[in-house]
Amino acid sequence: MAKKVRFTPKKCPDGWRLNIPAKLSDNGKRQQFFYRTQQLALDAAAELKEKLEEFGTQTRAISPLVAEQATAAKALLEPYGISILEAAQRIVEIEKIKIASVTVEVALTAFTQAKEDRSAKHTQAIQHMASHLLVKFKDRNLSTITGPEIEAHIDEHTSGASAFNAKVRLHRNFWHWCANANRGWCKKNELACIEHRDEEPNEIGTLTAAQAEALLDAAENHLPDCVIPIAIGLFTGMRQAEIRRLAPEDITNEGLHVSAANDKKNKQRRFIQMPDSFAVWLKAYPITDTVCPANYARKEKAVRRLAGFRVWSDYVSTMAFDPPVSTIPDDDAVEWPHNALRHTAASVAVALKKPLSDLIFEHGHSGGEETLKSHYVGKMPMREAETIWNLGPKKSLAKKSRK
Repeated sequence: MAKKVRFTPKKCPDGWRLNIPAKLSDNGKRQQFFYRTQQLALDAAAELKEKLEEFGTQTRAISPLVAEQATAAKALLEPYGISILEAAQRIVEIEKIKIASVTVEVALTAFTQAKEDRSAKHTQAIQHMASHLLVKFKDRNLSTITGPEIEAHIDEHTSGASAFNAKVRLHRNFWHWCANANRGWCKKNELACIEHRDEEPNEIGTLTAAQAEALLDAAENHLPDCVIPIAIGLFTGMRQAEIRRLAPEDITNEGLHVSAANDKKNKQRRFIQMPDSFAVWLKAYPITDTVCPANYARKEKAVRRLAGFRVWSDYVSTMAFDPPVSTIPDDDAVEWPHNALRHTAASVAVALKKPLSDLIFEHGHSGGEETLKSHYVGKMPMREAETIWNLGPKKSLAKKSRK
């Protein structure tokens, strides 16, 4: 007959000590608890005796199958230092989250509504994220989606470290919001396994001649009031913010005037001599009341979308297409490079041997010749640059060489 366990407080220098054998402790190791008074120690001992009696009764009620499973579970967990109770608690926590969780569709709807006050750019990014998550995980509960799955999903829909990192940040923001205490739809750190990717700080993206032509064709065929501002960016390298602030009187036969207030970086007046390549576009599409049309930001995105780039555009859904064009770009669409028109214009100018001193002034560069050399020299083959430089409007009678 097993020796009956007694919980007897012992007087010690620190007060009253209560010894708990390893086989009865919570962590499987011998424990000692100390109390200021004998009565506190006796109350604790009585509680332990009550638990022991209850535990003994439950142990006698355990079936041989459950006992066998517990033994096997203990063997599986032992190498990892996890007790059966701790493992059970972890599983219960997972199941609680599953029960409390919602579908991806419900979570995205709530998240989108909560972020309605964000900027147009942020709102577009959320909508773009939501559209792809719905296609991939629409019927899944949020809590069942793992970090590696999201990493593979983002990797599938991005090209380049910069775009990847930006989308990871947005997805983490969504996951953290859903994991908030008053929601608890998923684990907050589920995406912590996705590592930041090193970006190439000096690498720039440019358009190919075929992509530049497709962009101008899309503008001519579908949104001709966007032709001039797009052509300005492609043939002069002017920043998009500067183009949007141009007035008709800023463009003359001699060139384009950028006022000091309009200069984004240096806050000084600039003059860009009229490029022959842009002059033929200006002749085909003369400026009337404004340089940029109303809703230019939305229309310009629609042009890029229609040219085959991976750009989300709500404007295309308002256009008369049969069948209608989706606001969501195709999965095989190519990424739109950051500052694509400006970088392409500079790369073309350098390839065609335009003096760097002229380029620095006209483009409003603040980094000097070394920055230009490191970014643009050798970036584009001369033949590709010549092809872009010689792109002309389809509505003109003929394309003329403008080397």
